[in-house]
Amino acid sequence: MTRPARTTAASGTGQRAAPVPTQHLAELAWHLFDEAGDDVLLPREHITDRIHATDGQFERTKGYIRDHLTMEKGKAFLAYRGGYMITTDPAKIAENASLRMRRINTELRRLLSGAINPLGEQVADYEVLAMFQDEIAHMTRTYDRMNKATMTMPKPVRTTKPKRRRHATTRT
Repeated sequence: MTRPARTTAASGTGQRAAPVPTQHLAELAWHLFDEAGDDVLLPREHITDRIHATDGQFERTKGYIRDHLTMEKGKAFLAYRGGYMITTDPAKIAENASLRMRRINTELRRLLSGAINPLGEQVADYEVLAMFQDEIAHMTRTYDRMNKATMTMPKPVRTTKPKRRRHATTRT
């Protein structure tokens, strides 16, 4: 394996190294996932240390992986339970999508309740705000329907935490 190029992080001499293209970092990261295997969680720190990326570079790398490499490689890239993985497991993908959709739905509802709806009837005077209000309301209704449908599906990925046993204490 070739040694990764240095990142833009400041070196010990106070000079900055040449920037590393996001595409290159994404390929290095994907190679780490390939080596680890499907469904193996890799912590963020492990990935950034191995590809020598800053936090900002890692954020751009994740975007590049999602936008380009996943389609090319035919595998999903997930932020999953405290780490990152590549997978083709539909249950893990569905769980991840459900969590992300819940966050998006929360943001949409807050946009309505915190920014648009407080204007009340004045919203009708602004065509773009009225359109946002209608479309966001439609999106949240769609999410509600999707959420109800997923509630009836089994959750094969859910882990059960072992029950805590209380040990009897002896009193003297």
